[in-house]
Amino acid sequence: MPHVMMLKVNSKGKIVSLQGLPSGIKGKRFDEVFEVDGSGSVFKAKLNGEIFTASKIKVDDGYIIVLLPESLHHLIDDFPFGVVVIQDGKIIYVNKIVEKFTGYSKKDLYLMNFRELAADEYQDKIQELYEKSLNADRTVKGELKIRTKSGEELFVEVIATKSYYSGQPVVLCGVAEITRRKEFESLFLALADQTFTVVYIIQDGKFVFLNGTSALSGYSLEELYEMNPFDIVHPEDREMIINNFLRRIRGEDVEVPYRFRVITKLGEVKYADVIATRVIFRGKPAVMGMLIDRTDEVESQEKLKMYERFFRKAKDMFFIIDRKGRFVDVNPRYAEILGYDYSELIGDTSRRIAFEEDLDILRRNFRKVLNGESVRFTFRARCKNGDERIFEVVEWPVFRDEEVVGAEGVLRDITDRVRAERELKKTNELLKTISEINELIFRERDEYALLSKVCRVFSRIRSINSWAWVLERDKILKSTPLAPECTLAERARDGLLEYEECSCPLSTEKSLAIPIVHNSHVFGVLVLCSVGKLGDDEIRIFEELGENLGFAVTSYRAERDRKIAINLLLDNLEQFEDLADKLRNPVAIISGFIEIKDDIGCERTLKEIEKQIERVKGILDDLRLQETLTYFILKGEKFK
Repeated sequence: MPHVMMLKVNSKGKIVSLQGLPSGIKGKRFDEVFEVDGSGSVFKAKLNGEIFTASKIKVDDGYIIVLLPESLHHLIDDFPFGVVVIQDGKIIYVNKIVEKFTGYSKKDLYLMNFRELAADEYQDKIQELYEKSLNADRTVKGELKIRTKSGEELFVEVIATKSYYSGQPVVLCGVAEITRRKEFESLFLALADQTFTVVYIIQDGKFVFLNGTSALSGYSLEELYEMNPFDIVHPEDREMIINNFLRRIRGEDVEVPYRFRVITKLGEVKYADVIATRVIFRGKPAVMGMLIDRTDEVESQEKLKMYERFFRKAKDMFFIIDRKGRFVDVNPRYAEILGYDYSELIGDTSRRIAFEEDLDILRRNFRKVLNGESVRFTFRARCKNGDERIFEVVEWPVFRDEEVVGAEGVLRDITDRVRAERELKKTNELLKTISEINELIFRERDEYALLSKVCRVFSRIRSINSWAWVLERDKILKSTPLAPECTLAERARDGLLEYEECSCPLSTEKSLAIPIVHNSHVFGVLVLCSVGKLGDDEIRIFEELGENLGFAVTSYRAERDRKIAINLLLDNLEQFEDLADKLRNPVAIISGFIEIKDDIGCERTLKEIEKQIERVKGILDDLRLQETLTYFILKGEKFK
């Protein structure tokens, strides 16, 4: 049986692998094969009467137990890793591997103090490792730099534990040369510090390595090393990140990369892509990964989506054209407003949507854009169905390598606004006209003169042919000279406004016949020939004009009737005075005949009285006639 044995037991104490022991004990419990004396990381074990010092080293899934005979008659020269035994500061045993990487022979090494192997800057550390191994009831690990016989410096990893030899404590060291690994680590650290990504290693629920780019979270490196790594993960992503971490630790495959959200120290949300893998770090499993900050990319994508959404959903019309004026892209609003499909416009120019007479406007402004200017202008566009729309255009150049390669712009449909402004302008002009006519109403006293001047106002201000008619005793009479025969005027005498195409030869557009009305009584008609298109507000204003003119005619006629009535009353007073004189004569005659009735007799007196009474009756009939005439005048009726 070899004098040094090594075996591995699982967490349940069963032997799962071995070296230097009979294979028949594999699968049995360690304490069934060996007599165990003591506990802890160093204890005594007896097999077939030989006593061993057992050193137990914890690994991922159990323990490695090294059995060293109490008597070192046979050494572990053929072990695949370096073995060093130190007692009282002296090296009392090394195997062939140690001879090989140090360059010293066993004889040289046995004459050396163990500290002499360490590089100058590692003298204190090797001493500390030695003392910890003697005083601690556990395995001690560390990395050291040693100096070989040739003066070359190498990195070694040491696993040390306390043991006994000949009843005296010794330090049993397993030594592995890790210079190449350290070089790779240095290279990795150098690359990690230079990279723009976050490089991390998580082990036992803590960050054990972070490069300088770890400021992604806003925490300092010192704060991150003290934190739970998963605390910086967005709560909604935390479960996914923890599950992926545990799967990697178990050795399962996890698809990479994937994206998650980071909550910074200031509470901001950042986005990161993670690429990670399982590694063994310092003898234990860990997860090493890289975080790539994608916040700007995500925000750019969100902005791009927002701009795309704005481009597609905007109420205005957006376009992109190349240097030759051909459409490269347009938003859906083009189809909604102009009726053209996307495919009908792409590759075509603005000539498709422009009126021929407006092409020069487009060319002139596009030349300015090609010269690097931004422009704003208005032009008319032709819809697919032939309708006209009016647009305000803002257009600017697109540069590439300081050269204009095309243009972008936006069209805003201002058709309704322009039409409203035009209607408002027309209404304001009409109101000015009405205001001038109202002044005429107050100045004039005759409807014929008023209507003649009203027609001249329309002819002067609005360049409209206009005529007026007056109703007299149910007859329609021309109030303005040269007025043609007009069917609209005939229809409007019924009191209803007429707005339509007129059949007279002078009409080229719709004409308007306005009844002159007051208190439902029609006094005449005002006709505006070929007045053109009118809005509802304008028609309402013209209706009010007809009422105002009707009120004026009523007022003029009332004033004339008042004057006639006053004149008749004055005439009546003169006639009353004349009648009074006429009544005095027959009354005086009757009185005289009564006085001389005895002289001339009663019969003659009665005859004379009857004659004078007839004269009085005639005078009273004249008085009744004047009274009747005055009554009708005061009632507003002309005596026929």
